[in-house]
Amino acid sequence: MKTTFLRDILSVKTVLLAMAFLPLTNICYGQDPVLPPTNLGLTNIYDGFAGKPGFVYVNYTQAYVTHQINDASGNDLHTDLKINSLLSLHQIIYLTSVKLLGGNLGFTVVVPVVNINATSASQQPPNVNPSMIGDILQGTSIQWSGKKLFGKAFSHRAEFDISFPTGSYHQKYAINPSSHLYTFGVYHAFTLFLTDKVTVSSRNQFNYNSKILGKLDKPGAFYNGNYAVEFEVIKNLHLQAGAYYLSQLNEDSYDGDPNYYKTHYQIVNTKQSVFAYGPGVAYFGKGGLLIEGKMFFETGARNTTQGIRPTLHIAIPF
Repeated sequence: MKTTFLRDILSVKTVLLAMAFLPLTNICYGQDPVLPPTNLGLTNIYDGFAGKPGFVYVNYTQAYVTHQINDASGNDLHTDLKINSLLSLHQIIYLTSVKLLGGNLGFTVVVPVVNINATSASQQPPNVNPSMIGDILQGTSIQWSGKKLFGKAFSHRAEFDISFPTGSYHQKYAINPSSHLYTFGVYHAFTLFLTDKVTVSSRNQFNYNSKILGKLDKPGAFYNGNYAVEFEVIKNLHLQAGAYYLSQLNEDSYDGDPNYYKTHYQIVNTKQSVFAYGPGVAYFGKGGLLIEGKMFFETGARNTTQGIRPTLHIAIPF
């Protein structure tokens, strides 16, 4: 089956191709792996700030709607294939009173639940695993609060994360909630108070992936970052201009060979990247309650989908 749709798939790696095989002229071709899910616009406002030691429950609800799929040069492939998802991510944060390197030791556990669907009017879309449990992430952090930078109030955090392949996965599906690999991440998040009403926040994270379990495919390392400028318009109500960026740092590999997909399938560039921007609003309630809503519009995508991400973020201290 040699169609334009399949040729497009061979020229771009998208989320639907994870762990998939493409039937082409009766031969099975392995597709280069996609990057695992990561924090794209989930955390923006006051990201480096933390309250008092104790427990916090955080929920992120994020929809993703595909507008187009871009190739390695950022060109629209003009396919009617769409991959949409609805994520409900549950996080428990425990900030302790234990001091380490001048900050407070903290721990977090993240459990994602995601519903994914793929549609195409002209072709048979890839099959999707109906189960919705994603990979569990555990993080260990140090939180520094009440510091100063250039004479301004400054709070920041460093964290080491491990994403475990605990989610729903079966090789018969082209799209699975689980990436079926380990991801090791380290990030630094900060919030700088420029004035009493204006703050700047950023999170910068670097990630390293293992091979897909039971396979020789290995997605490249990648960077992802969230950014925000926030302004308090009235007491406890903030407006923000937010953004996120993802960039794959090195080529995907197969059995340790980073040139495998170029040599065997003429996929010259396997690196993914995308940038997004958009507005947001946040309300700070009593007892540390935070409700944040925002909308991100993606642009400049390469080797991946491009769309929009409406996001709702709620944090409730215990």
